[in-house]
Order: sequence, then C-alpha cells, then structure tokens
Amino acid sequence: MSPGIFVEGKSDKDAIPKLIRKILDPSPKIIPRTIPRDEMFNSESLRPYLEALLKKHHDIEKVIVCVDSECTDPEEIWEKASRVERELNEIGLPVRYAMVVHTLEGWLAADPKALEQVLGRGAKLHIKRNLEEVCKPAELLGDLFARYGKDFQKPRYDPQIAEYARPKEIAKRNQSFRRFCQLIKDP
Repeated sequence: MSPGIFVEGKSDKDAIPKLIRKILDPSPKIIPRTIPRDEMFNSESLRPYLEALLKKHHDIEKVIVCVDSECTDPEEIWEKASRVERELNEIGLPVRYAMVVHTLEGWLAADPKALEQVLGRGAKLHIKRNLEEVCKPAELLGDLFARYGKDFQKPRYDPQIAEYARPKEIAKRNQSFRRFCQLIKDP
C-alpha cells in the first residue's frame, strides 16, 4: 500500500517523500502531487485531484495533504483543514491533513547535522530556537546559508537537507513533524 501526498510546491514534492522514506521502513512507493494551496481548503476543488489519484493508483491506502500554516495561527488553518477532511471522509476518500508549522524549512532546520552536511566546510551549528515560533524559517535558513557563502534556494537545498535529515531529531524539536510522523505510520 502506498501513501498519496499532496503538497504546495516543487521543493515540498521533492523533499517530503525523502522524509517519509526515512520514517517508514521498509519504504513504500510514495505518490506525491503538487496542487494549488487555495484548492487544499475546498473539498469540491480537492475531490477531482483525489479521484484522479485513486483511479490511477489503486494501491493508495491514504492521502495526506501537507499544508503550511505560513505565519497564520495553526488553529485557524487546522479548523479549515478539519472541515475538508471530514467532508471528504464522509464520501469515502481517505484523507488526512498534516500541518506544517510554518513551512517545510522549519522542519528541515530542526536537524543541525543535516544542515552541516549540506553547508560543508566544517560547519558547526547550534539552533536553539523553537522553529515553530519562526514565522519564516526559509529566511532563517537564508541567513544561515549566507554565513557560509551560499544562496539558499528552496528547490535546490530542501531536498538535499531532507536527504541527510534524521526524522527522530526533527521530531524532538518540532510538534507538527511528530504529528506528521504519526499520520505516516498510522494505517
């Protein structure tokens, strides 16, 4: 059985499956799809994406919609997501929402060793902040990468960081990632 994953952008589509493969052992086939953010919060808009995915991939056991809170109160996003999840589950489509507080970079920045691997040149990092309190973690990574002479570009570096990421380390520092791990593991 394979999970379907709906994400907001290319860097998410390239990085999140790498994290899932590290969470699940053995790793299943993962079917990621990028869909517009505004369609993630409307069951009628999301339904055709789900039906097309399930029609093409009969072995999908669940679909996880990864939505960023993007500087919005996570409770506000969760309220919208819960409504859509309930509506779709009522018609038999296996949908679960995973909130990414605030963006994927908040998850990735929670593993300093993974960042050190990507930055190279003897980088030694100690990120002490609660990354769920950082509204724009991509900016934090941009500043960090600049200190090491690199221009942080999400499509380039998010998948690289995910390649080295240790899910247990991220989960220690990030509650929304712990919930994501649970959603991935739950049947």
